[in-house]
Amino acid sequence: MSKQLILITAPFNCGYCKTAQKELPTLCESKGWELLEIEDEKGDSGFPIDTYPTMMVRVNDKMVDTIKGYPGKNTIETKLNSY
Repeated sequence: MSKQLILITAPFNCGYCKTAQKELPTLCESKGWELLEIEDEKGDSGFPIDTYPTMMVRVNDKMVDTIKGYPGKNTIETKLNSY
């Protein structure tokens, strides 16, 4: 089974993004998830999202969930465990 957490971070200095970037690699590794980090681009060329960070949960190449903002490591862990 292929499990990916896609972390889309802000194109500017964002405290929540920094926290997510610090906490998620270890969490994903311990749960067997691949973490993909993408920095959004400024303006219309980026993703159609309005909250940073935004995380997309992909299981077996299918988007199954989107998490807006960073609710904290424990919430993310609970979410990942549900797949």
